[in-house]
Amino acid sequence: MNYKDLSRIQEKPHKPIRVSELLNLYGMELRLSLINKTSDLEITSVDLHRPGLALAGFFGSYAYEHIQLLGHTEWNYLESVGAEKRTQIFSNFAKYKAPLWILTHGLKPHKEFIDMCEAAGSPLMITELPTVNFARPLQRHLEDHFARKIFLHGSMIDIYGVGMLFIGESGVGKSECVMDLVERGHCLVSDDAIDLRRVGDIIFGTGRQGFNHYIEIRGIGIVDVRSMFGVKSVRMEKRLDIVLELQRWDAMAQYNRTGLDTIANNILGMPIPHVVIPVLPGKNIAVIAEVVAMDHLLKREGLNSSKNINDFLISQIKMKMENKK
Repeated sequence: MNYKDLSRIQEKPHKPIRVSELLNLYGMELRLSLINKTSDLEITSVDLHRPGLALAGFFGSYAYEHIQLLGHTEWNYLESVGAEKRTQIFSNFAKYKAPLWILTHGLKPHKEFIDMCEAAGSPLMITELPTVNFARPLQRHLEDHFARKIFLHGSMIDIYGVGMLFIGESGVGKSECVMDLVERGHCLVSDDAIDLRRVGDIIFGTGRQGFNHYIEIRGIGIVDVRSMFGVKSVRMEKRLDIVLELQRWDAMAQYNRTGLDTIANNILGMPIPHVVIPVLPGKNIAVIAEVVAMDHLLKREGLNSSKNINDFLISQIKMKMENKK
């Protein structure tokens, strides 16, 4: 059985985020303030680094290319050693050009700290938030920015909590099926254009901004789903759980009849279950999509109908063979 291999879609190239961009986008949320005006450096890594060992003089594992994060522990240590020792400590850091230094808890940076950042050309910011409360959302924003991403033509919908991506050739009926599912109470993520991004081991699907609440129905035109069915009929993003490919019926093709031969499509390095449905006139694809979603939920809970019936048949065959002996 042929199916569309999504692993060949070219990924979008990663773009660094500048310190000024980070401040403009998330400065208010993260309660950030810029202390010095040095170079507008590029952040190229999702990781945050707390240079505790480097402050004590060990630079063997110092990741200077990451955002440097100092909290109460580091600040108290620097406070305890005095100005002369701080000067000595920060003279070692001046050799490295970190993209950004951030001091949490609203703590006042020491003069030696500010001088080092000026000498190295590294921006320095402070935040009023505690270290943990600051690091978590910043890490999430960086993960989103540096996530592996692809764009594809397809429609995505939330069916019973299962994120389902519809793909297939133009005119096969993807949008009409999605519209039928929305009318049945399910939530549209986007029609025709989908951005997929991988964060950790999860792939999220989102629509193009400004277009994700609309569906194009041939013969009618553009339909505003949110205005027609209400705010509960749409979602901004959804985790991708399964791919449903619609194919025009081919009498010569071999389609899955037992459910034992499963397909996993490799998307952004993650195996995603892939189901191929042949399309015939009068076939209710919306109902089949609901069945696919419910079957997926049952499999999550360990109930695999295809495997269970196969195991039952094998046991019956073995029993009959033993009785003939």
